[in-house]
Amino acid sequence: MSGRPSIIDPALTRLTGVLLKTAFRQLFRHLKSPSGAFVGLLVLGTVGMGLMPMIVATYTGSLDQIKMYSTVTSTIPLMMLVIVAMAIYFDIGQQITELRPPELQFVLAGPFTNHQILSYRLMTLALTWVVSSSLMSIFALPSAGSYLSAVLAIYTGGMTVTALTTLHAFSKPLLASWVRTLIASALLGSVALLLISSLPLGMSDSGFSWQTWLLSCQSSPIGSIMTLPFVPFANLMQSPIGLSMLGWLGVCVAILVSAFGLCYSINVGFAELAVEGVSRKQVRIQRMRSGQFGRIRKKEHRSAWKLFDFPWWGGIGPVAWHQVTFAIRRNGTLLVGLWGIAVVAGLGLMVFQFFRPGTIHANFREFAMPIAMAASTYLGFLLTMSQPIGLAMTPKSLTWFRMLPCRPIAIVVGMLAGHVVVLVSIRIAFAVIAGFVTTRGLGEGAGVFVAGVSLDIAYGSAINLVTAATVLRAMPTGTPDVLQGGRTMLYMFVLMLALLPSLIVAAIAGGVAAVVSDKDWLLIALAAAAGSLLCQPVIWWITSVFFRDRELFQAD
Repeated sequence: MSGRPSIIDPALTRLTGVLLKTAFRQLFRHLKSPSGAFVGLLVLGTVGMGLMPMIVATYTGSLDQIKMYSTVTSTIPLMMLVIVAMAIYFDIGQQITELRPPELQFVLAGPFTNHQILSYRLMTLALTWVVSSSLMSIFALPSAGSYLSAVLAIYTGGMTVTALTTLHAFSKPLLASWVRTLIASALLGSVALLLISSLPLGMSDSGFSWQTWLLSCQSSPIGSIMTLPFVPFANLMQSPIGLSMLGWLGVCVAILVSAFGLCYSINVGFAELAVEGVSRKQVRIQRMRSGQFGRIRKKEHRSAWKLFDFPWWGGIGPVAWHQVTFAIRRNGTLLVGLWGIAVVAGLGLMVFQFFRPGTIHANFREFAMPIAMAASTYLGFLLTMSQPIGLAMTPKSLTWFRMLPCRPIAIVVGMLAGHVVVLVSIRIAFAVIAGFVTTRGLGEGAGVFVAGVSLDIAYGSAINLVTAATVLRAMPTGTPDVLQGGRTMLYMFVLMLALLPSLIVAAIAGGVAAVVSDKDWLLIALAAAAGSLLCQPVIWWITSVFFRDRELFQAD
């Protein structure tokens, strides 16, 4: 029998089925234990509380209290553009080429072609995304044409994002490294510039509206061009069951098939990329164990730049030095680019205001700093949530810190430095933009900035607490299975609970300051920052106990 081999191999299809059965078997085994049953009930309760308002509002028509979901649905093209830009910049697509060592022994050792191995990876991702899109579609019910159209739109849209990021990963053997970096940086930079330059559009006489900002950004001339490839997915979601839905479904499937067709057409070395991915993981772990943080380079490069040594500080200094070094090496290009965009955008807005006074809304200029801090909070949380910084590093990589002659709480405090340096750098970039256009005084702007930094410290402490006390991570590793979406949602819920005490104390302190000072915004911001920071020593101590009793010994 001759001819071209099929694109899907029966053996790999059977392996996918075995992995699926294993995932369900592990789920049922966990649910049989008391702790697993408790976590399962907690997840069901959390998801139920989040989904029930959507279902009730959909069937009763009471959509007045959940208008933001309609806005999110309407801005699907913009959201997909942002996700694709970030995924390409961080090269998330190369994760599809990373197989676990047991898979290497079966998949790469077998007589499988590159296309068949790619199909195997896509099948595992497709099964994972079925469950996730089914749950996410319930949140879109109030503004979707039907539940079926929402599922199809989210499923095809998510797989299209996967195809585009995979296409960027497969271009590695074809394009020079600097060309791929230039493309990724230019895409993310243009998206960031689009979002920042559209901030004034969200301001009206009633105040700033993030819904208006996103819709105006998407409908702007440049925004409509950049989001054009993703418009069919939004139209599919809003179409009721009928010929219109089938038509938009055909367009979305055509886009999806075209994207994956390009992946198959340039897939010339999937097996080599898979081996390289495993080697990259092993080298990364070895470098972390030896304290050599940073990205892995093909050619050894010795930089002339060196971070100054930190004092001992009871053991906090060396840990903080490593975390800051790792964070800068991992995100330095992004942060420098963001600062450059901030300066250009700020100068542009200032010049625009000078030649055309009154064009930028007065309310936007007055509240420019709070708006910038809110935007930087969202972007910073999004960028750092899934990064292996602080105690979110893999357990085996934490064994290096056992050699330090210091207490666990010193390690926990030092581990905050990585998160804080990234979050504060992003916050500075947005503060620069606000500083060019704000009409408020320097003191009030500084107070709001300090409150934002205190939130960054609380957020980093919450991530360290969750990762030290549980096995949850924002981005699970390994071959995708049907439970990964649920684990990520559970991680988000637990992280919110860990951050809640700091937010409550900050709100109480800010409220007391508002009553005492007759709503002095500077004192309110400083009081909220002080209240949040007062909670952190307790959180650090609790985290150190979990880190000492669980994480270090788990790494053995």
